[in-house]
Amino acid sequence: MKKLLLFAVLISGFVFGQFKITDSSDNWEKVGNVQQFIFLYQKQDKSKAKIEYRDYTTISTNPFGLDLSYYTFEFSTEPDTLDKIYQIIKDHFESKKQETMTLTFPEGNMTINFASGFGGYSCAFKFDKANKNLEGDRSQRSTGGFTMKQANKLFGKK
Repeated sequence: MKKLLLFAVLISGFVFGQFKITDSSDNWEKVGNVQQFIFLYQKQDKSKAKIEYRDYTTISTNPFGLDLSYYTFEFSTEPDTLDKIYQIIKDHFESKKQETMTLTFPEGNMTINFASGFGGYSCAFKFDKANKNLEGDRSQRSTGGFTMKQANKLFGKK
């Protein structure tokens, strides 16, 4: 019986000792969100940020509009990167300049699209898709457009 118990303990040590925890959701701090569609997170060590969002193009192609999947774009940051992105957005909302701006990160490109329509001005993020070979060279995933008030909430500003 003692041999069986020792054998069980050794086997469980091998089975459960096969992995190492390298990241946890506790490492991410929520900066802000726009309704339930776009979330901005930053690591506590301020080395990475991520935007979790629903792709509005897949929602519109679904006949029932029930695409519940979220996509994530994780990118490297310096301590002031999010402040710089926020300032770009704020400046464009003040000038109402229609423009598409591409920010290049080691993980891929983030495009910010500033546009006006229907009497308002909005901005949207576009990101390179993870697998360009399967989905085309110019494939991008997009967030829905948001206003300056929503940008303030997303970046945790008052």
